[in-house]
Amino acid sequence: MNSAGALHTDHVYAILEGRQNAVLRFRSAIITSAALHTGATLLILLAPFLIPKPVLFEFTPVNLVELTPQPEPVLPPPDTQAEDLVPSEPEEAPTLEEIEPPPPEDVPEDLEAQRRQEEEEEARRREEERRRQEELEARRRAAEEATRRRLEEEERRRLEEEERRRAPQKATRKVATSSEPQEVTQQAQRGQVGLSLTNDTGTVSQQDQTLLQFWINRVLANIASRWDPPSRPPGSLEILAIVHFRVGRNGEIIIDPETRPSSGNRRYDDAAVRAILAGQPFPPLPQGYRGNTLGINLGFRQ
Repeated sequence: MNSAGALHTDHVYAILEGRQNAVLRFRSAIITSAALHTGATLLILLAPFLIPKPVLFEFTPVNLVELTPQPEPVLPPPDTQAEDLVPSEPEEAPTLEEIEPPPPEDVPEDLEAQRRQEEEEEARRREEERRRQEELEARRRAAEEATRRRLEEEERRRLEEEERRRAPQKATRKVATSSEPQEVTQQAQRGQVGLSLTNDTGTVSQQDQTLLQFWINRVLANIASRWDPPSRPPGSLEILAIVHFRVGRNGEIIIDPETRPSSGNRRYDDAAVRAILAGQPFPPLPQGYRGNTLGINLGFRQ
């Protein structure tokens, strides 16, 4: 038993030793292979530096020159040198008269004919444009003349129609005349405000005269209530101011009051104008009054 165990142990040791030797041989082979590869790589990299470079010699060609004495230059005689040193007379430059101008270039006949044709066409176009402008101007003047005649004819017909329409009313027309300023004077003499109507295109029939008189009385009442004349010095002459203004159909003043003639006293004239302006609004003109405006003269006496 003991000898069998000993044999077995020896056999195991032999196997282990063989494996260890195999590992060592493998490692040695790997190290040797790595060293060989490394050496080969270094040899390849260092080869250009280790191999000596060949020596190259440069050859330069040389031209051989024969050294022989040169002959001395022969000087010309003194007279010849003096003649050569004298400057020659300058040549005269040709004058402008001697220079002949170059002959004019001949214009080809085709180009000349083409130029004349273009000029004729341009002149013809200008003439046509001038005629066209004259025709347009004549048409414009004819149209303006026709329009003017038409407007004149329409205006003439309108006036004739207006005259025919007003013809039956002439018998009842009552326009203010010089009798109304007499009323102004009479009322002014009593220290009142007088009123008269100026000539106007409006007409009032006999039956509507009462309405117009009522309208006048209302206007006088409005103005008289605002009339505040300045005091007149004792013993001074009386003052008379006549103020003219014009009203529209709605009773609004369309022409501002103006004293004509003036009283000669600026304060008195201004007071009369203020009374008229303060008396507004005036009532509308009566329906029976056929005009669009009415002129009024107011007399103020103190």
